[in-house]
Amino acid sequence: MPTKNDRRILYTASYYQTSSMLPVIREAVPLASYTTWKIGGPARWLAEPTIHQLPDLIAWASEQEIPTYFLGRGSNVLIDDAGLPGLVIVTRSMAELRREGNHIIAGSGVFLPHVSKFAAQQGFSGFEFLIGIPGTVGGAVAMNAGLTVFRPREMVSIVENFDVLNPDGSIETLTMNDIHAGYRHTNLLDKKCLILQVRFRLEDQGNSDEIRRNTFDHLAERKRKQPLDKPTAGSTFKSPPSSKGAGWYIEQAGLKGFQIGDARVSPIHANWIENMGRATSADVQALIAHIQATVQAYCGMKLESEIVFLY
Repeated sequence: MPTKNDRRILYTASYYQTSSMLPVIREAVPLASYTTWKIGGPARWLAEPTIHQLPDLIAWASEQEIPTYFLGRGSNVLIDDAGLPGLVIVTRSMAELRREGNHIIAGSGVFLPHVSKFAAQQGFSGFEFLIGIPGTVGGAVAMNAGLTVFRPREMVSIVENFDVLNPDGSIETLTMNDIHAGYRHTNLLDKKCLILQVRFRLEDQGNSDEIRRNTFDHLAERKRKQPLDKPTAGSTFKSPPSSKGAGWYIEQAGLKGFQIGDARVSPIHANWIENMGRATSADVQALIAHIQATVQAYCGMKLESEIVFLY
């Protein structure tokens, strides 16, 4: 007899397995344009499947013993200059966004600011902080993304549950507790799982005009403090266990504006690394290592990278 968890897997799988057609799979695709840093060598193969094509695509890659990589909008990641030797699955085609009762349903590839604006249109608060995070729903859940300043919040505070495609092809519904969500980490980062779609709770109904004002306040704060006119990947380092942010320590170490190759510590926000035009993955890695060594020597603080390195 199927267990409760088995029934859950069978139920969610039935929604996705409606088509057996594989998406177009392209070869030797440069990945720089798929990242916000504009850095990265070619993918051996690349596909942009719909949410219904994913189970068959993953099964095909598994049968062919092809390693898989998942990419949303390419923020918070650094791709090796040599590229990636397997199949890169880009989730931006998985962009369905709708409301069902007291939930917002969002595909893995939905841009987080779109969720923020949609919730505001529906008259619900609690999603304002997403306007300032340049990533997708799937990646944000996998790393429990959030803001640590200006009304701090994290994904764990708004996610009801989500559907995950496992490496063996099974699909199940999980909560943030199931993946042990912590500060900028869940155990999904250690597995080859892909989030298919996410259900957000709608709890705090309020005045739409006030919600929009709060959303615009978040966006204005982001524009004021972050280098949005340069290719970046967002925050480079996690906030240390102290009252000061990583950027403060980097600035105290005298590294604002420091540059290796075309990778530069932002003069606007020291926890952001800018691509000044032709930065390579090697440039960024060298700069990250230099920042960590300098800050530890100067302040005694060990900074932990927030960036996911793909190679």
